[in-house]
Amino acid sequence: MPNQRDVAKAAGVSTASVSRYLANPESVSPVRSKRIQKAIESLSYKVDTAAQTLKTGRSHHISIFIPGSAPFYWMIMQSIQQRLSEAGYYSSVLFTRQFDSAIPYNNSMVHKLVYSNQIEAFIIFPLLTGEDQALTNSIRRLHERVLVVDSIPEDERIPHLLFDNYGAGKQAAFEMAKKGHKKFLLLTGDDIFRSSVDRKTGFLDGLKEEGIEIPEDNIIHTSFTAAVAFPQLINSILPDFTAVLAPNDTTAIAFLRAAQMKGLSCPKDFQLVSFDNNREYSPYTTPSITSFEQPLYDAGLKVAELTLAMIEGTELPLRTTFPLKLIKRESFH
Repeated sequence: MPNQRDVAKAAGVSTASVSRYLANPESVSPVRSKRIQKAIESLSYKVDTAAQTLKTGRSHHISIFIPGSAPFYWMIMQSIQQRLSEAGYYSSVLFTRQFDSAIPYNNSMVHKLVYSNQIEAFIIFPLLTGEDQALTNSIRRLHERVLVVDSIPEDERIPHLLFDNYGAGKQAAFEMAKKGHKKFLLLTGDDIFRSSVDRKTGFLDGLKEEGIEIPEDNIIHTSFTAAVAFPQLINSILPDFTAVLAPNDTTAIAFLRAAQMKGLSCPKDFQLVSFDNNREYSPYTTPSITSFEQPLYDAGLKVAELTLAMIEGTELPLRTTFPLKLIKRESFH
């Protein structure tokens, strides 16, 4: 089996150049890079990661646990993996839930990684469930380098990154009250998500500060998924309202359709504010949707930077918070 010395000899470069190329191709000149790549292909060279780990004590492997495949996860994952790759790390992504559901996924690989000594750090996106809290706690008992995203861990030693959905919920309440709205309809998302709970709580607290209480009949507990929310909304008897807070843009679209079928029009009969600012469709619906945007790309870069700092032994802040930005469009302006 060829090794790095064989590659270096075939390429006419030093073994140090080969090592640098394998860690980061951009660290080697374009001419040498082409020669090394050609030698690797001609020799069918494969990196012996097990040997490297034994030699250096470093695996450069970061494990990321996510509960589903919603746009939130793949959008933030893009920048996390981009930054980690630039730093010479690779990441494995594992699902902790069955396909976009609250049912725990009995993944044997999750179990193996938790008890592995080959992982340099863990990034976890836990739901508000006992299973996810237990998983996070067990990982922290075995590994020091753990970062939680979009939730608050039970273990106070674990650093975490949050989006200020609570503050955004409050802002929505203040914006609606400022426009003179008195009758509100609150659509809630799935309470296993920290973002859903914070959006709801922030909105209700904001209205309380404005001296407004929402009757229980004006709160519809629904879902982040339009396919689940729409039949529920179309079969609901809607109370009297002039302003709506939706838990995310897909549910907002489901509500707009259900309201239209009930003879209501936005923004003529009511105004609506939502969350997530899905750029694929929120600007193009009728009406276009006013929505809070989470800075997912920048947050992903920050998650990666915090993880790299943690690996280097830097003490991290316990909590890092990203504010949301309200993008105003036709549904509320």
